[in-house]
Amino acid sequence: MFATFAIGQTVPVELFGFSSETAAVPLFIDLSIGLQLLAFAILLGGIYGLVALGLTMIFGVMDVINFAHGALMVVGMYAVWWMTNGLGLNPFLTIPIAVALLFVFGVLIHLTTIAPIIDASQENQLIVTFGVLLIIVSTIEIAFSADPQSLDIDLGSVGIAGIYLPEGQLYALVFAILAVIVSWAFLQYTQLGRAIRGTADNRDAAQYVGINVPRIDYLTFGLGAALAGLAGAVIPLFQQINPHLGDAYLINAFVIVVLGGLGSFPGALLGGMIIGFVHVFGQFYLPGSGYQIAIFCIFILVLLLKPSGLLGGDSNE
Repeated sequence: MFATFAIGQTVPVELFGFSSETAAVPLFIDLSIGLQLLAFAILLGGIYGLVALGLTMIFGVMDVINFAHGALMVVGMYAVWWMTNGLGLNPFLTIPIAVALLFVFGVLIHLTTIAPIIDASQENQLIVTFGVLLIIVSTIEIAFSADPQSLDIDLGSVGIAGIYLPEGQLYALVFAILAVIVSWAFLQYTQLGRAIRGTADNRDAAQYVGINVPRIDYLTFGLGAALAGLAGAVIPLFQQINPHLGDAYLINAFVIVVLGGLGSFPGALLGGMIIGFVHVFGQFYLPGSGYQIAIFCIFILVLLLKPSGLLGGDSNE
């Protein structure tokens, strides 16, 4: 009955009984419509949160703004698409393979491009990561073309009390929640996780107490890339992909990282839910790209009132 709602798609108001030509959408809507929009918002928010996880880890530990994060997502998308359609593997089996591939890829990117300029100004790091983005996206475009691609599967949807839940987005939400829990537990209870937290708090002090900071850096970048790969790997489950799709997710992911708090994994999920809510309800009520204006208004408001973010400062303690 409903089309899957994702980045690049709009809320289909005709399916709710309203006219897109007259934009006759009332301020107060029926409860069932509100619940359906809320379901869309939660599902999209989970995906946003998953995208922001790797970004907040890299920035929180290394203080590196990784513009290549969206491109790493695209590698995850095409890895799942190629292994599913080209090799005939189960798409859910290809997701962990894509995550492992992106971890190794992330470590290699860090060692070859980030490590040599880790102490340089952030402007240099921005330029380098932007260059990595262009190389990755261009390579994928050459290898697979710029045409949209999709998995040869139809997951369908789940109906609960009259509310429509696309299975692909539902799986993505589950992956997002699990990723937050596993990442938080890893940072909280493992020796390596505590070393990463210590490096995030004070890089110099971490080195003085014997932590191998360069090793922590490449492991952190690899983990951030793996989380980007996980985010990208679940996206083909519910929408078509193309080499530039990561950029659309990345823009709002930066907003989510600041909104939730730098380095905060629960904050990334909370921020994703908030932006998902604004995105879905904003597209339903506001004309054109008005929802994006609302998102950036929230971004500016948070910077003015609580620069550390909603859950910033205590995420890993």
